[in-house]
Amino acid sequence: MPPLFSIALIATAVALFATRLTLRAVPLGSRERAFTYVDLALVTIGTLGLVLHCGAMFYRSTLAAVPGSAGYITAVNQMGTASIVLYIVPAAVVLIGLRRQQPVVVTLLGLSFIAVGVTMYNHGPLNTHLTAIFISGVVLAATLALFASRPNTAKAGREATRSVRRQ
Repeated sequence: MPPLFSIALIATAVALFATRLTLRAVPLGSRERAFTYVDLALVTIGTLGLVLHCGAMFYRSTLAAVPGSAGYITAVNQMGTASIVLYIVPAAVVLIGLRRQQPVVVTLLGLSFIAVGVTMYNHGPLNTHLTAIFISGVVLAATLALFASRPNTAKAGREATRSVRRQ
């Protein structure tokens, strides 16, 4: 993975979160959805799993500095069943954590995760795979920055319950 790619992805995510911090209209009013601490934990854990998967593929030497990571790196890079599971599980955990967000956005993120998986495991062109990763990263950051309300203890729990009842 080219360093410029990683920098551009991180800069895009930072810009989206900076937008949230600077504009009062963000999150986007009626499209804002409750986000609980459980949701936040699931999205964080899933995202870390996806980052580790990418790290094992593209930044092996950096991840290898972590004691005990050799087996994980090997499993991911063998591109077999273990690698597939190590990709699908964190992606599913992220989607579960975002279950209360805008259905269209969650569907778009799910489709982008599928595109990442397909381009990774069908041994297609690296540029196509990197484009799918970039799209997934931007959609995830945009979902969190533009639609998810900050966890607000009891209020977020009540809104989440109401949101589930409406569906």
